[in-house]
Amino acid sequence: MQLIVDNVAKAFGINEIFKNVSFMVEQGEHLGLVGVNGSGKTTLLRCLLNPEYVDSGVIKFEPGTSVGYVQQGFTDIAGTIWQFMMNSCPEVLNLRDKLQQLEEASADLDGEELEEVLEEYARVTKRYEHIDGYNLEARIKRVLIGLGYKEDWWEKDATTLSGGQKTRLMLAAALVRNPDFMILDEPTNHLDILMTQWLEGYLKEFRGGLIVVSHDRAFLDNVATRILEMEGGKLQSFKGNYTKYLEQKAIQTQTLEAAYNAQQEYIARTEAYIRRFKAGIKSKMARGRQSQLDRLERIDAPIYNEEFELRLPPAAECADRVLIMEDLTIGYGDNVLAKGINLTLRRGEKAALLGANGTGKTTLLKTILGEVDPLKGKAKIGSRVQIGYFSQTYERLNPQQTLLENFVIEYGFTEEHTRSMLGGMLFHGDDVFKEIGTLSGGQKARLVLLKLVLDGANCLVLDEPTNHLDIMARETVEAALTAFDGTVLVVSHDRYFVNEVANRIWEIEDCQVKDYKGNYEFYQEERAKQAALLAEREAELEKQRAYAEQQSKKNVVQSSPEKVEAKNKQRRYSPDEAKKLLPKVELSIREQEAMMKILEMKMADPANHADPAQSAAMAAEHDEYENKIMELMEKWEQLMEANEG
Repeated sequence: MQLIVDNVAKAFGINEIFKNVSFMVEQGEHLGLVGVNGSGKTTLLRCLLNPEYVDSGVIKFEPGTSVGYVQQGFTDIAGTIWQFMMNSCPEVLNLRDKLQQLEEASADLDGEELEEVLEEYARVTKRYEHIDGYNLEARIKRVLIGLGYKEDWWEKDATTLSGGQKTRLMLAAALVRNPDFMILDEPTNHLDILMTQWLEGYLKEFRGGLIVVSHDRAFLDNVATRILEMEGGKLQSFKGNYTKYLEQKAIQTQTLEAAYNAQQEYIARTEAYIRRFKAGIKSKMARGRQSQLDRLERIDAPIYNEEFELRLPPAAECADRVLIMEDLTIGYGDNVLAKGINLTLRRGEKAALLGANGTGKTTLLKTILGEVDPLKGKAKIGSRVQIGYFSQTYERLNPQQTLLENFVIEYGFTEEHTRSMLGGMLFHGDDVFKEIGTLSGGQKARLVLLKLVLDGANCLVLDEPTNHLDIMARETVEAALTAFDGTVLVVSHDRYFVNEVANRIWEIEDCQVKDYKGNYEFYQEERAKQAALLAEREAELEKQRAYAEQQSKKNVVQSSPEKVEAKNKQRRYSPDEAKKLLPKVELSIREQEAMMKILEMKMADPANHADPAQSAAMAAEHDEYENKIMELMEKWEQLMEANEG
């Protein structure tokens, strides 16, 4: 499997998106594609999927390469969840039908015709094994469970799923198809931390080529072996994961900046010399200098992407106890999401609320804010505490209003002042006349963040504030929250962001809220300690169970010889049964021998023994074939005796 991209360019009218883009992806390479929003990442993915979409250049996959793609917001789904997953692998289903047809056809054939069918059966079987058709159901179960679809959901109508759930299901389908090459656009957008970690593990095992667009820095660190950066219409490649990319990028930027500045100084000095002496006795030398300048290969200035401004004002004084929960139970009706919550968030603390999707994180925030009534207990806000709330649904933004109208009406600012503030959030010129409903998720997020600044709140309650933000924007939010001297309670699935901002972790698990007094790294360490302790206890219990079982076996009375003889007694077949079953058994023997022959060809190739685990698996599979053939031969002998008798 190989992907070659050579000198590709794409523009929309006079707006050039990128040009001279070239790179290659080899078998097993996992590339992370990064860049600010609007830099052309998704456009490049579309070009890879449809090479005719490019304006110039060549995009070429190795012939026969299967490509899996998951785009943002794709929701064309029908049937139950299980049906959709099965139908997402049509080649497996077609090959199963073909194998069944060949099996049925072979029952009535012999001689050369039978040999031809068996040869075709072997070819189809080889392809079926190559795409791992035997394990399709097992793969589907593994992926569905890993992405949060429990078994009691599998018969649910997929059309009733939310947009985020449908996107997750599309991701599941792409993984199950097990293509040669995968292209993923923001695959972690609708995943909680546990699902993201599961996906990381799955992709680490994936042996095909991978290009993934993501703003999740921890995810890129754990999955990517190379980083492609789209910047200023150009693409650069960096070896290693995201952290290695940052190190290389910093050195590159520093070096380029120094070289650019040195060249600019040289140009300035030379131009000054030319101006001074172009009409004097040194005019010939001046012309020589001019000729040198004309031939000089100019160094491009380093690209500095525009950043939005986010400076939270100093927090006003308030009570020491900012958010208080006393014997709190949250949920809806009979659906209890968490109970027995006794927590206090004090002034200046920054807590991150973690938990799997559906465990009640947003519900807890809304209960604290008074938008949802508690099922039991109390949720209180301290004296002189002013809350600033960031909602995932951007409730404070009227989609029918323009940006300018929304801020002028809510805050009463002048148009000039409003334009100045919006400019600081990267909305320039006529951008202020756009309807809010037409904006991207990242643009809406920036507007809500600006309102938090203007509100002057001393306690921020944030529900996924970095969703839809690129990496640079996330870093800006991180810096602002870190510098903020007020109190913060934030829900986020961005592990990097949580580690930078939070000094306390609240985790909802098993209807309980657990409190960890430290950042995300501390939380991970504590979880690892708890897991190790649990494993030790389980191991001890297993020893006790094994000992108890061993002792019980000593007290079991052995079965009588007569019972053993009766159990092991071979089945007797009638002549009619034998006549009917013999052709099927003979076909099964030939099938098993054909598949074992294919396996033996694989085992003869030294390349298939590079991985000890793979080598052991092939040996085990060979033993299974031998045992199966022996069982079939014994049955054949019994049938022959019955047929002759």
